[in-house]
Amino acid sequence: ETQNNPTQLDMFNPESVTSANFIKGRPLIVLIHGYTGHRDYAPNPTIRPAYFAYDEFNIISVDYNPLALEPCYLQAVRNLPTVANCTAQLLDFIISSDIIPLDDIHVVGFSLGGQTSGMIANYLRAGRLKRITGLDPAKPLFVFASNEYKLDQTDAEFVQVIHTDVFQRGILHPSGHTDFYVNGGVVQPGCDATTMMTTGECNHNRAPEYYAESIGTEVGFYGYRCAHWYLYMLGICRGGGPNDQIAIMGAHTPNTMQKTLKFLKIDIEQAVATSQLALIDSAQHLPQGHGGSVRCNASSHENTQGLYGALLSRRRPSNDTLCGISCLEKPYRCPHPRIKFYLYTRRTQHTPELIDVLDPESLYYTHWNPSHPVKIVIHGFGGGRNLSPSPDMRKAYFTRGNYNIIIVDYGSAVTEPCLNQIEWAPRFGSLCVSQLVKYIANHPRGVPPDDMHLIGYSVGAHIAGLVANYLTPAEGKLGRITGLDPTIFFYAGSNNSRDLDPSDAHFVDIIHTGAGILGQWSPGGHADFYVNGGTSQPGCASSTIFQTLACDHTKVTPYFIESINSERGFWAGPCPTLISYLLGWCE
Repeated sequence: ETQNNPTQLDMFNPESVTSANFIKGRPLIVLIHGYTGHRDYAPNPTIRPAYFAYDEFNIISVDYNPLALEPCYLQAVRNLPTVANCTAQLLDFIISSDIIPLDDIHVVGFSLGGQTSGMIANYLRAGRLKRITGLDPAKPLFVFASNEYKLDQTDAEFVQVIHTDVFQRGILHPSGHTDFYVNGGVVQPGCDATTMMTTGECNHNRAPEYYAESIGTEVGFYGYRCAHWYLYMLGICRGGGPNDQIAIMGAHTPNTMQKTLKFLKIDIEQAVATSQLALIDSAQHLPQGHGGSVRCNASSHENTQGLYGALLSRRRPSNDTLCGISCLEKPYRCPHPRIKFYLYTRRTQHTPELIDVLDPESLYYTHWNPSHPVKIVIHGFGGGRNLSPSPDMRKAYFTRGNYNIIIVDYGSAVTEPCLNQIEWAPRFGSLCVSQLVKYIANHPRGVPPDDMHLIGYSVGAHIAGLVANYLTPAEGKLGRITGLDPTIFFYAGSNNSRDLDPSDAHFVDIIHTGAGILGQWSPGGHADFYVNGGTSQPGCASSTIFQTLACDHTKVTPYFIESINSERGFWAGPCPTLISYLLGWCE
């Protein structure tokens, strides 16, 4: 009755819940969206219509959009316990009011919502949920989180997880009683470079689409048991044998599966899935379901430590749940006062000279020497010209010889506590850096882009790659880009117009030290070096997870700096894939 006119359930007004049009005797489905989502965003537009087309259901869409706004992913993760607490309060009230019994409640969460669904167990007083379905639960910041802060099989009597994007946005390790890895959880049908979305985003979004189709399909998606994910990827576990254990994936997976199957793989062929998914895409325009926003009372036992210990250990006011602001001021045009270019030479190591790209005379007033190599260094989130790695890198280069070293300082635009601007600012920042490159290339005492070497750390690596978008073939191509553990945040896809890739310079080399956690896993250059397999760097074991991960990520800069003057160097051997190395096949 309320598909087109959902009721907002407000715990500050309990009557809004008791007077709502719940259908007694029918199950309650609780849908929780992911990062940047809302009640009419995945998984809602596909799953709600599918349930209503199948039978009568009560559906609540949890809308926490103001707590998960772009570009503040870190803050969104921090807010998840609050979302889980509010949802648990609502469910406790529904159960205690004899509206819906606990055993008839099924929580379905997508991406960040998948992890949130697990956290509900921390706050639900009525008992243990009967069933949770996690749709490609989010990976960034959850790989090493304790079970209290992510989905795991203790959160409900039966936990089903559907993995569709394990290399990028979704988590790889099994989290439920039954884990389905669709096509290995890697590449989904119809997700390639020609789609409007990035490949990773497309793969990730397939999870709610598969689940929605599973509700009313007469065929079903079947998976077969495989002991480990890597056995499937190596082709050892392909199924089809007479003794293979199989299970149906999605809405009709029986709760008894927890007793028989643990790791499941499922193949969806292109010819079958694309036509079925076309029906799902068209369902996005069907009437919306019984959903609404949920508000809750503040709990006296609310988690004050935040997620993952030291990751967010700074004390903040209890009402500070929304992201702070440290955005660039308008107008958004280059040059911008928060993006500055400082020239260092051997003679001016301690007295850098500011380059004004609007002043043709500016370069004449500096100690710029066109006969010396040009290095343009771009720091990462929370960095600056006087913060690592800039000072040590300058010192190492000047120990070696004469250089023109330009530090791109945009530190005031990417400050804590939020990963503010980490997706948008690089695109704008790269435009300003390209203005610098063109200024030098067109100057009478300048050098062409082909003779420039850009060095970017973390998000700075992507800025370096994005500069190529603004250079025409007539203007030249960057000579070299070195990416120092390019960040994975918002850059986990394969969209070359946004990520650092081999087409951005004549030579692109990348050093990975925090691969898959804070740094990118996938190769992005002509040469990709995975130091110690790309993670677990020497000296990085710490008492806290965040310090260990941060150490792995930052370890890339001392490696590169040491390589500048090392008499021995760091040597690597070729390996076709990172998985081959991790399996010990490339020693």
